[in-house]
Amino acid sequence: MAFEPVTYPAYAKVNLFLHILGKRDDGYHNLQTWFQFIDLKDFLHFSRRRDDQIRLSSNISIAQDEDNLVYKAAQALKPYAQHCLGLDVHIDKHIPMGAGLGGGSSNAATTLIALNTLWHCHLSSEKLRAIGQSLGADVPIFIYQKAAWAEGIGETLTAKAYLEQYALIIKPDFHASTAVLFNHPELNRHQTPLDQSSVANPLLYENVFLELIIKLYPKVWNELQSLPNADDLRLTGTGACFYLLSTDYNLLLRNQKKLKKGVDSWIVKTLNFAPVER
Repeated sequence: MAFEPVTYPAYAKVNLFLHILGKRDDGYHNLQTWFQFIDLKDFLHFSRRRDDQIRLSSNISIAQDEDNLVYKAAQALKPYAQHCLGLDVHIDKHIPMGAGLGGGSSNAATTLIALNTLWHCHLSSEKLRAIGQSLGADVPIFIYQKAAWAEGIGETLTAKAYLEQYALIIKPDFHASTAVLFNHPELNRHQTPLDQSSVANPLLYENVFLELIIKLYPKVWNELQSLPNADDLRLTGTGACFYLLSTDYNLLLRNQKKLKKGVDSWIVKTLNFAPVER
């Protein structure tokens, strides 16, 4: 059964705050965070192959086959497919990799959503999120598609909107290793749990990894202190992107113009709904 080539978006996210409540027996950490989307996004183009293979391509260098979350997502969905077809998947990347914006997880989620339709799997959103969780802790939020309060390892989601505004996303030239940060002896793993129903302003709470990032990468942090609104800088995920939020586009533009030459940045909108539609 053939289909015409189709394109689906894969949005990025930010963590409005991030707390860790403790380490679990399985090695993961229980956390609390508040996800919101941004309109920086990748595009995944799916087209039919004559054979039964899944082949990936991209506008940048990417991991292939078993090392790529898009490939893993397709393989995870195969057992449920009514019409399992060979695919060419071209990933048009705009979300920076290793930035704490969830690009890889979002690509995997979009693949699950797209192939659920193209392969006639007929799985519910809840089942897709369960499959997504097996691929990565951030995959379920992109299947959920709504801004949400998250608990557990990030898979227990409660829809929770926040003010939609502009965001200046800043990607300094450094890589923060998620594994190193989660295993760092100075990471605060026992923060006090919050009651999500009583948290109206996530900006009153920090990302627990910010203190470590400042300590491990002081040069990067010090360079950002020249920004007019440096006191309002926030960190998403485990890094390496910082961001500023404002309803004033020009305020963010003034900050962007003060960035060191060569630092990647984007002014985008935050979103409470990020529909993954063909």
